[in-house]
Amino acid sequence: MVADTANSFYVMSQNVSGTAFAYHFIRHIGGNSATDLAGSWPNWRYAGCAEFPSSPVPPTATPLRTFSNDIGAQDYAFVLPTSAGKFAGSYHGVGADGSLTAESLTIDGRAFDPTSRGAIGSQIVLTHSVSITDGTSTVTVTGFKVTINASGIFFDPGTISSTAVLPTAFIGMGIATGTFDEGSFTLASGGIVYKAPISVGATTYGRTYLQKANMVSLRRTSDGATVRFTTNAPTIAGYRRTSVVRDTTLDRSKFYFDFGNADRAFGSVTGIAWSQIYELGAAGAAKFAANLIRNGTFGSNVTGWTVPRTGGSIAWNAANGGVLRQTRGATSGDARAIQAVTTTVGVPHLLAAENSFMPTVAGTSSNPGSLGLTNAASGSTATPAPAYSPVAFDRNGYNAHVVIPTATTQYAMLLMRAGTESGNDATIGTCDWDNVGLFPLTP
Repeated sequence: MVADTANSFYVMSQNVSGTAFAYHFIRHIGGNSATDLAGSWPNWRYAGCAEFPSSPVPPTATPLRTFSNDIGAQDYAFVLPTSAGKFAGSYHGVGADGSLTAESLTIDGRAFDPTSRGAIGSQIVLTHSVSITDGTSTVTVTGFKVTINASGIFFDPGTISSTAVLPTAFIGMGIATGTFDEGSFTLASGGIVYKAPISVGATTYGRTYLQKANMVSLRRTSDGATVRFTTNAPTIAGYRRTSVVRDTTLDRSKFYFDFGNADRAFGSVTGIAWSQIYELGAAGAAKFAANLIRNGTFGSNVTGWTVPRTGGSIAWNAANGGVLRQTRGATSGDARAIQAVTTTVGVPHLLAAENSFMPTVAGTSSNPGSLGLTNAASGSTATPAPAYSPVAFDRNGYNAHVVIPTATTQYAMLLMRAGTESGNDATIGTCDWDNVGLFPLTP
């Protein structure tokens, strides 16, 4: 362990090939945007990892390669209901009434101050407990533990509980710094490793939803640097999905385990564990299968897409070189556009599109557009059960979803839901769709 400043220290770990990883920890720094709860950031937080020629090299020197270098959270974040839309957590703030209730650092079981001097040992364990409070809403994190040893870095969040309704709780996050533009993953239902692009599309921000993924590796195709996350999260009650957000503005890809419930108190979650492993793989991008969607770029028309029921309409629009513009006629009905596609049952596919929502009333920010894969030419999202139900309220920009067909003929769906979360857009709004894709993923 290498002391740095009062709010920074490193753990250097030599690997079998002779190089060394420097794990960086920081505290007393955090978010300051309108989406952050603000308040203090008292606990030590894992900030990232870089590789050096050997362990005697100072961790502040120029590294061989950087896998992660950030001040963002790599542990947990919550959306508390008291201040709508604000995030809380070790990066986003514990709130005016929140506090660090316990923290310890040990080397081979002995307590140590990381800001005083260096030390050598075979295992580092950092544990903290914290109370995060916003008005009447509180989340307690008890016994969050980070362990570093010869095998890598491991996380155990202990027990996380709240009587508040937490629609979003990210318990387990990881950051890969740089152009980590390709991923591989295994689903909880099996051990096959599938490859997928991690794209931003035509925007600077993109989301890839990986369903119940229990392993995700993010690879920087320029040099092969790889960050691998493995977890048991899909087996834990309250788990919703795994996702990766790629942001070229901040130059990173960020990995999430998503827990929560929009309708009832969060309760208590325990037993989650995950690891981060840093590797050097092959450089160069993989070649993916051909797009099964016909006319997904809408260069001059919307041929191949149909409106299966009332509630909305579609039309070609010349914006951005050609888009499918979907209009919702009223809050009483969803707008749908579908296309029949021949698929392979049981093989994961990636369904992706660029989506931009334009409200008719200023202040409406929630995008009612979402993607789905259904089994009904009628556009039903209930009967028969869809292969992939549209996720409520995708975000503006690039969205991709891993979908698993349940029939040889499936219907790719562009859905614009009735109503909005904010209630400001009472009747009419439009979604522009572009670059719609569906292609099988291969091992």
